[in-house]
Order: sequence, then C-alpha cells, then structure tokens
Amino acid sequence: MSLEERYANDPKLLNLYKKKFPEPGWAGELNQDELSYIIAQLVRSHSLKRNWGFKPLAKRLSEKYIRTVAISGLRAIRRRVLASAVEKE
Repeated sequence: MSLEERYANDPKLLNLYKKKFPEPGWAGELNQDELSYIIAQLVRSHSLKRNWGFKPLAKRLSEKYIRTVAISGLRAIRRRVLASAVEKE
C-alpha cells in the first residue's frame, strides 16, 4: 500500500507526510510503505541523497542505513564515524 492509498481520506496529512518524510531524523521508525516512499524519493533526487548522507550517484541504498537516519538523523551516523576515527589515533 502506498502513502497515497493509506492517507487518501486525509489529504492534509498526506501532504504533510510527503513533505516531511524526506527530512533526515523526522520520520522515526518506518513501516514498509514509508521506507518505500523515501527510497523512491532518494532514487529521483541527487540532492536528497546528499542530505541523507549518500553520494549523489549512489546506486545502492542500504535499508538499515535509511532506517537509522530516519530515526536519528545524520548526527548519529556522523558521531559513530568521528568516534571510530578518534579511537584509531
């Protein structure tokens, strides 16, 4: 079921979700429909991929990574990278 089908009876909520879901850290835990919507948006937009921490020309979009960014935003991902770099020094 797509977002359009799920929220067909509430167009205001549908518009809000379409606008907000692509923002890293906003969506929280994603169900399969929401994940599919975000992936579809990422496939269409190089700038959105960049906002989610992917390279603009990336072909492979990790479901686990997308779910993590949807919950915590990019801060959680960046903290882990920085912490691991500090531990190696």
